[in-house]
Amino acid sequence: VDCQKGIQAQTAECLVIGEITTERMVIALNKIDLIPESERESRCEAIERKIRRQLHLSKFYENCNIIRTAACPGGEKNAAHQRSSTGTKVESMGIKE
Repeated sequence: VDCQKGIQAQTAECLVIGEITTERMVIALNKIDLIPESERESRCEAIERKIRRQLHLSKFYENCNIIRTAACPGGEKNAAHQRSSTGTKVESMGIKE
């Protein structure tokens, strides 16, 4: 789930498929690096509450982990710039448990 856009059509489709095919689900809250660090915790909590409200009618409501992540810290343009200017791999922010 894009942290700036929230649940979209493809997320809802994945929930429907998940209801049919699996018992457990993990949701990745992606692009958290695009939220200013000073606002990150409160905004991520608000987004997670919205996601949980959307899950209320699904079997995943009480048993779904939401993991905060940034697949490309700083965005694609930043990663491309870092690769071209330094020739090095861009490191991920990692996942805090």
